[in-house]
Amino acid sequence: MRNKILPLIIAVFFTTNFVFAQKCATYEGSLEEQKQKYPHFYNSLEEKNSELQIQNDLMLSKIQNLKSENGIKIIPVVVHVIHDLGNENISDASIQGALDVLNANINGQGSNFLAKTPDVFAAVRGEARVEFRLAKIDPVGNPTTGINRVRSTLTDEPTPRDAVKSLSYWNSYEYFNIWTVKKFAPQDDGNTLLGYAQFPASGFMSTDGVVLLSSQMVSGGTLTHEVGHWLGLRHTWGDATCGDDGIKDTPPARDPNFGINLSDYPYHVGLAPPAGQTGAWGCIGDSLNWAGEMFVNYMDYSSDAHVTMFTKDQAALMNSVLDGIISEETGLSTIGFREYMWSNENVSKTGTFDGYRVPTCTQEATFVVMNGASSICEGESLLLKGNQNMFGSGNVSSFVWDFGDGNTDSSGDNFISHTYNTTGSLDVNLTVEYSETTEARAAVLSDLDLVNATSYDSIVEMLIVQGTQTDLIGQGAINITEITLDSIGLYWGLNDTSYFRGELEKITYVAYYNNTCVSSVTKEGFVSVNPQTSSSSASSYSYSFETESELSGDWVLSESTNIESEWSFNSGENTIWKWENGSAYDGTSSIKVSGENMLVGVSTEIISKSYDLSSFSSPAIKFSWAGAALNTFPVNELEVTYSDDCGESWKSLQTIGAVEASNAGLYTSSFRPSVSEWNTIILTKAQLKNSNIRFKFEYIVNGRSNNFYLDNILIGEESALQLAGNNVERLSLFPNPAKGNTIIALENAVDKNIEISLINILGSEITNLYSGLLISNYQEIPVDLSKYEKGIYFVKVVSNGDVIMTEKLVVNK
Repeated sequence: MRNKILPLIIAVFFTTNFVFAQKCATYEGSLEEQKQKYPHFYNSLEEKNSELQIQNDLMLSKIQNLKSENGIKIIPVVVHVIHDLGNENISDASIQGALDVLNANINGQGSNFLAKTPDVFAAVRGEARVEFRLAKIDPVGNPTTGINRVRSTLTDEPTPRDAVKSLSYWNSYEYFNIWTVKKFAPQDDGNTLLGYAQFPASGFMSTDGVVLLSSQMVSGGTLTHEVGHWLGLRHTWGDATCGDDGIKDTPPARDPNFGINLSDYPYHVGLAPPAGQTGAWGCIGDSLNWAGEMFVNYMDYSSDAHVTMFTKDQAALMNSVLDGIISEETGLSTIGFREYMWSNENVSKTGTFDGYRVPTCTQEATFVVMNGASSICEGESLLLKGNQNMFGSGNVSSFVWDFGDGNTDSSGDNFISHTYNTTGSLDVNLTVEYSETTEARAAVLSDLDLVNATSYDSIVEMLIVQGTQTDLIGQGAINITEITLDSIGLYWGLNDTSYFRGELEKITYVAYYNNTCVSSVTKEGFVSVNPQTSSSSASSYSYSFETESELSGDWVLSESTNIESEWSFNSGENTIWKWENGSAYDGTSSIKVSGENMLVGVSTEIISKSYDLSSFSSPAIKFSWAGAALNTFPVNELEVTYSDDCGESWKSLQTIGAVEASNAGLYTSSFRPSVSEWNTIILTKAQLKNSNIRFKFEYIVNGRSNNFYLDNILIGEESALQLAGNNVERLSLFPNPAKGNTIIALENAVDKNIEISLINILGSEITNLYSGLLISNYQEIPVDLSKYEKGIYFVKVVSNGDVIMTEKLVVNK
């Protein structure tokens, strides 16, 4: 049926102000609120969004009168399961079950429709004629299950809540993106958020889709509600007391209905409302709403057990988003905002057409350490947990652990404890052999691949159909009965006092394919087994990160708290420490967390080797840092901790708070610290006097920020550290390598007469770059390199005939 929706409905939808939302965070202006609260995060997505908008416009431009008459519109779906290996890592079967519930609900076939829907409401039940199917081909043409699993701590209270979308995203003009998470951050009003959606054409395409709790995904009810928003529907009470949802056949409502069920119905003229319910008559005349509030509507807040339907006009509005609008006056048609998504071209491109076979053997083995870190002392045990449940009950035939120390376990246990008596960095492997049965479905048997099928069958469903008796007989319906309404229907505006309901047989053919699969995963260096006592017992230790190799020596990068997805497009690559040449407190290099690569909610760590500090009177650690903010409310922190049990647990030494961590202040350009913008601190604690001490620096991203640098880590006697490194002369070149120009930065050489020369790789002086007295403790000298050949040079600084500093310079052309 073509959509004949007057533009007035759309106008009402997009112009009414919404101010109220509780368990659902979808209302007009909700995205704008997030943008105002987290401007830097959303600004970082603008370039990606522009790219997606261009692609969407291009796809929509291909559509020529692609209108649905009687067919089903197929919507390709990708579900991004954001998890940290907990119960929020819901199974494939649970996800498919949720889509089955959604497809039944949106097409008027909810399992509770007959038992829970008053006849007067059932008279206006709508059918969207839409089917949501998991994609079978990904955006680059590879086979997929349509389920993308991403391990990230952002599953637990992501801030901003859209941050999970940048972990994993498929283009929203071809796929309907659904993200599931463990838990949302508490709302300002104290209510629990279950999910939210983005209205069509109301915000970034790069954030388009639905996010909901994994627990709510499993039930399917919240998903149905949020899909209603995604297809343009508002809450039935209009998100305001006595508000309007712009839909003619949804009765006015005063407020959302919580806890209403069929036993409370009817409450209309002459009857009191249920306890705690004021009813819509507090807003309008009783004669306009004698049927009471439509508490069974999916866009209300009644419990899943008591919501049963969308109305005809709601279905028409959803289809206007998919199919455009045909004006009754002119007959002219528009293009629906999501019309390309269900086009024949896109259904073919995403592998969602009838009979397409799903990819086989897609489950992947993985494991995690339970109750602690994967760093332990020699002789201690580690408890490992696999993901056996993801392979389905009874499907696993072999589950073998290789602990990396020459020992294996083939007991099949998903939880396994192992004692490590071998020191070192060890690889751990899990190999799973399992069986699976995949299937393909079609309305026509010939659309299935029966040659390679293990078996095939048919599923017969009896659909609920309603309308006139003539219509139902014409469709071939059986068990037709007449539903008679009382006078309520007339007062409400229904044209007839009765309608007919029947059953229509639907046959779906299913081919089954049995497969035997093996999945193996090896995590390199997963377990770190360390001696009970450190062998490092020097009088002091110094790290200025002059070479990149220092990040893989005594100090190593720990695993990020986010596992990058192949489909991520976040505002940077990931939050991670990286070596930086040309910016330093001591020497010429440091390590840095780039502001462009900070992912909100994710931290990055560097961890030291073990030190024996038991002979020190007062052991201490000294370091320097420099950071800058992008706004006036910095929120990122540096946590400094230590461990005395081989890295199993960490104890606080110092938290460099948000203001201190942005000590250089506000920088709108990329921050690079001058000598005066470094802070230095010495930390000590009696507990550091131990034979097995490790240190950890963790930079925590709570919001967007500028660059953060760390340098000059010293470990030793507190009294010695207080005297060390206060007036070190430093030479820095930036950029280096250079092309065209570079800047020579000199620090802590004030009042010295110096000569700066450019030396070639053979040791010959090429030219004098500077002669004179340094008048500042930090002085920059620009150098034009355009006339020099590509190659390696050295910058030499001489004072009173002595070479005091030398730095290598690479010139590129």
